[in-house]
Amino acid sequence: MGKKIQDAGISYYFLKEFCVDPILRSSYSKYQIEGMENLPTDGSVIWATNHSNALMDALVLLASTRTPKVFIARADIFKKKFIADILTFLKIMPIYRIRDGFDSVKRNDAVIEKAVDVMSSGTPLIIFPEATHRTKHSLLKLSKGIFHITISLYEKSKNGKPVYIQPIGIEYGDYFRFRSTALVRYGRPINVTEFLDKNSELTQPVQMQMLREVLTERMAELIAYVPDDEDYDAIWEYAKVHTNNKNSFNTTIEKIESKEGKKLKGLMRRQAVNRYFIDSILTLKKEKPEEAQKVLQQTEALRLWRIQNGISVYSVSSDNIKRDVTVKSLLTLIGMPYYLFSMVASLLIWLPSLLIISKIKDDAFYNSARFCVKLGTYLLTLIIWAIIFFNLFTAPWAAIVALLAVVPAHSYFIEFSEYLRKCVSDWRWLLKRKKAPKA
Repeated sequence: MGKKIQDAGISYYFLKEFCVDPILRSSYSKYQIEGMENLPTDGSVIWATNHSNALMDALVLLASTRTPKVFIARADIFKKKFIADILTFLKIMPIYRIRDGFDSVKRNDAVIEKAVDVMSSGTPLIIFPEATHRTKHSLLKLSKGIFHITISLYEKSKNGKPVYIQPIGIEYGDYFRFRSTALVRYGRPINVTEFLDKNSELTQPVQMQMLREVLTERMAELIAYVPDDEDYDAIWEYAKVHTNNKNSFNTTIEKIESKEGKKLKGLMRRQAVNRYFIDSILTLKKEKPEEAQKVLQQTEALRLWRIQNGISVYSVSSDNIKRDVTVKSLLTLIGMPYYLFSMVASLLIWLPSLLIISKIKDDAFYNSARFCVKLGTYLLTLIIWAIIFFNLFTAPWAAIVALLAVVPAHSYFIEFSEYLRKCVSDWRWLLKRKKAPKA
């Protein structure tokens, strides 16, 4: 019997544990995993997650546990044999869509058979049921593929073990900025075996529709969900402005934690506050639509104005812009020397990234490109600087100290560049805020 896609060799583990996962974690200033206790351990499971940031979605899930995982991706990226071999090594299987041709879709029967075998072996199968990525805090209509696979496993399972769908939510601090934040939340699993046994009298299309509704609801619970309608941008802006205001954040999180009777940690706090303000404006839309529409129109006007003037939402959210400008300007002067060093030290990483993303049309792939470049050049950068420093300094300790300064250089360069952007934004807001639309 040949090697199956779920079988992991030494080369796969080495690449994952010592190359991919460390670089992935360094790609975010904060990387947090919640809800691991929800992962089923007594049956076959398919992981279902939102898809908002291209390749990074798969990578943050891959790094979340040490166990092997198999992914399903659209078949068109498998066209070239060389790429197909790499994707297979990375444990990614193709799924065919109607746009790939009706003859190709027939090949999904074999894909489903292989997927059933993967899940039967105890390896999680990961699928993005929205079928495409989109940089929004919402969900597209879930495709039927995930339910076809799950029901097929249920029908073919002979070991008496239950079949589960594991809802997952991935929340990013920013979709396009490197070194932002990533929160991975594992929600309440859906026991498909129990569900199908209970609803065996229903037709399969009805069963699938009911499962789709349950999964959509549980996935939405795990992100700062905003309905995808004409008010999406204004609602998300409203939440960000209030969440990024320190006084508003502190008051709201205290209220939330008091109501829930527990302290939230890290990125869960920010998500909870975002959800609070999203829910509050949605409630206002339902109960007082005219008042809500006025608030949203003002919010949208301010959003468009600040974007046009190059002003960050963080600046608009400030409760003391003069203090913030003073502090950030001072810290900019203090941090500038190492920033200039880090710019040179990480040139081999950030410059190729900049050149590549300048040619990418889909913004959602920006961080994927940055990750791939860093994965391929970080070690090379350290080797080059080690050679330079040990030839430049006569004392070995001096070379080691200089080399240690290079290790965090790329992360510092990215974060300080963002800090400079916010500092400039604060100055613009300080000088132009009187001209801003009222919100």
